[in-house]
Amino acid sequence: MNRTVYTLLSLVLLLLCSCGREAVSSAYADLPERGWSIGDTVRLAVSVQDTTQAYDLALTLRHTEQYAYQNLWLFVSACDSLSPLRADTVLACLADDRGRWLSTRTGRYYAGYVTMQHAMRFPAAGTYTFAIVQGMRDSVITGIADVGLEVRKTDR
Repeated sequence: MNRTVYTLLSLVLLLLCSCGREAVSSAYADLPERGWSIGDTVRLAVSVQDTTQAYDLALTLRHTEQYAYQNLWLFVSACDSLSPLRADTVLACLADDRGRWLSTRTGRYYAGYVTMQHAMRFPAAGTYTFAIVQGMRDSVITGIADVGLEVRKTDR
């Protein structure tokens, strides 16, 4: 119970802290309606020009009610020489223990995001490419409409 409360409070705080901060760079990819296969790698490229600024790196997700799970495991790796984040396993909590979606609903889609890295600095100006693979036990998952990556100026 305490872990669930902590997770929900963390998500609310992250959402509140992100309000008003626009993405400096973003990239999105639609996923096939047939589902996201474990072998399908999504590649997203974001551009960063100011290396003196600290940034938050966030994954954005849109899903439908057809997504069958509470969480989504993702494997994210930088395809370039990005030292602060080479590879990471990311857990996106999409629903609470009772099955209520935690994301914001717009039409038939729920949209939310997960901050992967806080206050990171990019080593050089340029374009950085990230590879994202779904890490669920099912070889194909349905209900995830698209995935994105946003670089936002941090307020720290």
